[in-house]
Amino acid sequence: MREGRRLYLIQTAEKGIAWMRLRARARPGHGAVVHEDNAVTALCAAVTRLGKHRFPLVMTDSVQEFLTAVGEETGLDFSGDNLEGAVAKLGALARLIGATLRDTANPTMLDAGYKANVIPSTAEAVVDCRVLPGRQAAFEREVDELLGPEVTREWVLNLPPVETAFDGDLVGAMDAAIRREDPGARTVPYMLFGGTDAKAFSQLGMRCFGFAPLRLPPDLDFGAMFHGVDERVPIDGLTFGTRVLDQFLRSC
Repeated sequence: MREGRRLYLIQTAEKGIAWMRLRARARPGHGAVVHEDNAVTALCAAVTRLGKHRFPLVMTDSVQEFLTAVGEETGLDFSGDNLEGAVAKLGALARLIGATLRDTANPTMLDAGYKANVIPSTAEAVVDCRVLPGRQAAFEREVDELLGPEVTREWVLNLPPVETAFDGDLVGAMDAAIRREDPGARTVPYMLFGGTDAKAFSQLGMRCFGFAPLRLPPDLDFGAMFHGVDERVPIDGLTFGTRVLDQFLRSC
């Protein structure tokens, strides 16, 4: 990074949140006999295939703009064939950015049976899926191929991805507010791998941005604190952000 130069992120996109329930049905029976038609076995095989699958790399507009800006500031090259290798050089930030390069489907819950010697007729799992903008139909086709005919799926929750362009009066106002407090700053767009209430507001035709300005020390692995023990922000960073938001709101 250039000396004295700090990048501040403005969220222009977020992945979709899709919680999926998988269900396998088969013939129940006694656990002490040979029994090949087992719902637990069918479900576990499908969950394993899905959990180990790597969805394709996809470069969305927001991520492309982010990486271009980071490349200009750091000299890193994100244009080659080894994109993930280049992203890995971002250190602690790599885990967060890596999650915005592909869809994910992580099994999180399993449920089957009620007694050790009874083979159940059904087995269920829940999978936390996060889908990139523009990828929903392709994602579902890929999931169905992985699950196979023995397992059905349904959405427990299916909230769409969101993406907007990094332009307009609001972006200009956010950029100006940051620069008043940090003249050497540069604002850049990015994609959030989680979700916000932008999923609801975007359905009303609103353009949504995530703006929570913090000035963080360079050695702080801020992303590792998300949903962790003692989740927190530095007090100096919080007071800086308060001043920036005050500037922003007064200018709007």
